[in-house]
Order: sequence, then structure tokens, then C-alpha cells
Amino acid sequence: MNELRTLILQYFDNADSSPWFPDLGQRLANEKWATLEKQKGFNKDNYSTEACLTSQKIEGLFPLAHVLQNQIPIFPIPLELALNDKKKNIDTYSLAELHSLPVLECIDDAFEWLKIENSIIDTIRALVRNIHLLKLEDNEYDVSYSLPNIPFSIFLSIPSQRINNDSLRVAEAILHETMHLQLTLIEEEMPLVNQSDLKFFSPWKNEFRDSRGIIHALYVFGTIRKFIDRLLTRDLNPSNIKFLIKRKEEIENQMVILNDFGKSEVLTKQGSLLISALIR
Repeated sequence: MNELRTLILQYFDNADSSPWFPDLGQRLANEKWATLEKQKGFNKDNYSTEACLTSQKIEGLFPLAHVLQNQIPIFPIPLELALNDKKKNIDTYSLAELHSLPVLECIDDAFEWLKIENSIIDTIRALVRNIHLLKLEDNEYDVSYSLPNIPFSIFLSIPSQRINNDSLRVAEAILHETMHLQLTLIEEEMPLVNQSDLKFFSPWKNEFRDSRGIIHALYVFGTIRKFIDRLLTRDLNPSNIKFLIKRKEEIENQMVILNDFGKSEVLTKQGSLLISALIR
């Protein structure tokens, strides 16, 4: 077993402590960048979401803005994905809207929450190269996603107006999608699930999903639960506390439905190790 796989298993064994796995994100990113450079000629300087979608280097892409001390560029939705998002009533923000609406302010505040742990911010820096903004008609509703074939990009909805706890919701979405990226890179190093047609009920989707979807959900929401625990140790206002306690209870009530998933035959030994540690 190579050094990286050994390191991953060490993190798995203590997944209930800091499930964002401090320092692992950078190691995984380095491996992926080396693979992308070798296979497609992509590196940190010429990477783009559009390039991943077309497998070709794309010139002349200019970000709308930057966040996290100018380290992560903000882009609109790529044309290849925009049409599908339109069908779901998801739009994207224009440059003019970013100047006139408090969208970037909300994202900046979200990153302030994430800075509660330096290792969380370091993981996000390592794994998120592009952020694409989604605009919804309903500011009370959240949408975020990432795609396995786009290793360093995330898509987030941001309220067009400031509302209670908006930055906490965006912080959760950033961490949520970053953890999907991280687990996808881990899966490239070792299998977590066996080939199986078995489906399991997902309390998050309210439908039956395959084992890969379930293990991703448990990892992502287990990480968010621990992040909320960290936040609740801080001096917060009553609105923040109420929101976070309710959110943690929701996550725990959902996770307990899958309490026996770690024993499932669909998991490899590595997958079982991760899930058992997350839910113990």
C-alpha cells in the first residue's frame, strides 16, 4: 500500500475528530494535478471548469470577482451547464449584479465562519479552484452541487439579499461541496464501495440511492455536524445559536436512520472504516 493510501486510512480511523482531514486535501490535490497535467495538460494556471467539460484548454476566461483574499475566482455558470440549470429555474449572477447586490459580502462572511479552523480553510484552498454562482428566485432555498468530472470546481446559490443566517448557510454549502470533491479524490486512490445494485433510503433526498450516494452524504453531513460543533463553542448571537442547534439536530436525525450502513456488505473495508468512525 502506498504512502497516500496509508495516510488516508489513518484519517479514516479518526474521522469523528476532524472529518475534513487536515492536510490531506493538499496531498490529494497534488496527486490530481499531476494526473491532469499528464493526461490533459491542465495545471493550476490553465485549469477551468469549461476545460474539464470539453477536455480542451480554454483561453480568455475572466473571473467576475475573487474571494478569500483574492485566492479563489468567481465565475458565472459555464454555457455547457447553464442550459440544464435554466430548466431547473437556476440562473447566474452578472457582473453588474455582483456590484449592486450584497452577494460577495455574503460569501466573504461565509468564509469568516469557515476560518474557525485553519485546517478547514486550508482544505478549501487546496481543493476549490473555481466557484460558480447560482441565482434562485427564492432566497430561502439553497442549491449547491459539484461534479466528479470537474475536480476543483463548486457551484453555490447565494441569496440576492441579506437575510438571517445567510452566511452560515453559504458556509455550509462551501464545506459541503468541498467535502464531495475531497471524497471523490479519495475514491480515486481506493475503493469505498463494492459493485452492487442495492439501494438505500436517503433521508436527505427522500428517495433510494446507491451506496456511493449514501457514503458521500454521510461523509459530507458528518463533516458539517462537526463544523457546527466547533462553531457552537464560540460566542454567537442567539439567532446563530438557534439556527445551528436546529441544523445539527436535523443532521443527526437524518444520520441515525443510516446507523447500520457501516456494517453493510456494499462497503469495502476502507469504506466501512470511514462510516463506522463517522457515526460512532
